[in-house]
Amino acid sequence: MAKNMIDVDHVSIRFNLASEKVNNLKEYAIKMIRNELMFQEFMALDDINLHVKPGESWGLIGTNGSGKSTLLKTITGILKPFEGSVKIRGKIAPMIELGAGFDMELTARENIYLNGAVLGHSKEFMEEHFEEIVEFAGIRNFLDSPIKNYSSGMKARLGFAVATMVDPEILIVDEVLSVGDYQFRKKCNERMEQMLSGGTTLLYVSHDIPSVKRLCDHAMWLDHGHVIMSGPSDQVCDAYSTRQEQLFKLEKKENEIKKAHKRQYDYDYLIVGAGLFGAVFAYEAYKAGKKCLVIDRRDHIGGNIYTEDVNGINVHRYGAHIFHTKSDDIWKYIQRFAKFNNYVNSPVAVYKDEVYNLPFNMNTFSRMWGVRTPEEARKKIREQIEDLGITEPKNLEEQALSMVGTDVYEKLVKGYTQKQWGRECKDLPAFIIKRLPLRFTYDNNYFNDPHQGIPEGGYTHIVETMLEGIDLKLNCDYKEFAKNPDCTYEKIIYTGPIDEYYDYRFGRLAWRSVRFETEELDTENYQGNAVVNYTEAEVPYTRIIEHKHFEFGQQPHTVISREYPAEWKPGDEPYYPVNDEENNALYQKYAQLAEAEEKVVFGGRLGTYRYYDMDRVIEAALQTAQKELNRKILEKAEGSTEALNTDNLEA
Repeated sequence: MAKNMIDVDHVSIRFNLASEKVNNLKEYAIKMIRNELMFQEFMALDDINLHVKPGESWGLIGTNGSGKSTLLKTITGILKPFEGSVKIRGKIAPMIELGAGFDMELTARENIYLNGAVLGHSKEFMEEHFEEIVEFAGIRNFLDSPIKNYSSGMKARLGFAVATMVDPEILIVDEVLSVGDYQFRKKCNERMEQMLSGGTTLLYVSHDIPSVKRLCDHAMWLDHGHVIMSGPSDQVCDAYSTRQEQLFKLEKKENEIKKAHKRQYDYDYLIVGAGLFGAVFAYEAYKAGKKCLVIDRRDHIGGNIYTEDVNGINVHRYGAHIFHTKSDDIWKYIQRFAKFNNYVNSPVAVYKDEVYNLPFNMNTFSRMWGVRTPEEARKKIREQIEDLGITEPKNLEEQALSMVGTDVYEKLVKGYTQKQWGRECKDLPAFIIKRLPLRFTYDNNYFNDPHQGIPEGGYTHIVETMLEGIDLKLNCDYKEFAKNPDCTYEKIIYTGPIDEYYDYRFGRLAWRSVRFETEELDTENYQGNAVVNYTEAEVPYTRIIEHKHFEFGQQPHTVISREYPAEWKPGDEPYYPVNDEENNALYQKYAQLAEAEEKVVFGGRLGTYRYYDMDRVIEAALQTAQKELNRKILEKAEGSTEALNTDNLEA
């Protein structure tokens, strides 16, 4: 039977650690004479046994300070055992500290010969292998430069090339491959695998567990100088990784407990509202190590983007939400939490028995007037506007007529707008409609933004992912909670109605509301499109949403929601702020109070009395988080859509 290449029998290594600091040699000599030197005994290795057969590859694993490097230095003869014995049968190539024999003032050419001599090679041998070393190290252009000018990676390449120019019987590697670039590490691994295939015995120390599994047949797990486990590398490495993960979780939990004991408050932030703004802020604060409590008066998370599963169809309970943005950064951010499909919003409008494409584009004009070219459509609209003779619009009706002419206004704007606002267009101020975009292309894509889609599985999952690991209380009204809180918090992120926060001190802000009439139908396809607007004033609802089309559903049934605009009254859900002169002036009074708050930050649609698209909600929440947490989160989302006014027929 072949003898073992390495026999380590009951080896212990003891170090004496000084119990006190000695400042100079004179003081050391005096203390030694007086027998006053005090040492503390430290066992770096304790009764270690290791027997390695020819051709075997062993990995030594463990945390820093476990004794791995000490064992290798004992095997190579650098350290002498306090107890036990080490026997080596074969020539060793130790790679414990690559380039340990280099002289920093000498050139690489000179150091190749110097390092070879340290390893016991003759000058003739080094000359024979010189080109091989230079080629492997990739330093030909720097051969005559001093080593002191080399990077750590270049030194490692040169040291490895010298140490492995011949196939040793025993190869000892101690974490030296952690330096250098990818190509160098790849070359080193290939060289090592070549040696192993040639029968070289390997002792390998690394914190890179996958590389230990790949290179080694056996492994030994050391901890504070003791052997915890020894055997097949897969089993030992898996046990070690599992234990380290357990210790990491335990340490994390202990740190959280310590932080909690140091806290003056139970929570850093109380976040009022589990909608998109609150969820984004909570997610970023949690990532930054802040402890958050999120509360919401509703029985679900997500705010108005909440979607619920109705027999396999994700229903937008609070109206259709189609994500779109011009910002590449916001698009990348939201995709962290969900995969988006390629849905394109192409609504249609029904007026009496006529069907038109939205937004107003060449398909609309062709259906309305039978025109085919943009010039024909422009001429038709221009003639209608000129016939009206409106120079200074006095109300919304005149404003719209001066923009799109009679036909588009009468069929697609007038009735829809009256239903949204609950009053005649001639009784509404002109500023409500700032623009009515006309497109002279055959393009039914409602949005101009380059990014658009619906999250697969609905929006609720996005907010669930954002709030993972964060404390949450539903059916919890802030006003009631604040009367008798069961916890303390340093600061509030408030996304509820700003006037409600101040107990309507200056009066109530006005809103428009929406009532939804949702039903499940035993038909595969009710209207053939996700969004169909009804622009005739006599039809009481503004549009019908068929939810399955948002995700290209193939279910044998369908779910639709009719939307009925309504005047808002206390107790109703506020949807659209009435941003007229009177209400904007009222909001400014509340905003002045908000600016004076040191412990409350207002955000979101309700907290800032402003209608937001979803991308702008995310942007605003990230800006708030960036300011609060004093850390850069996202570059300014340039080009993101402006907050829409209610002239948007898809608002």
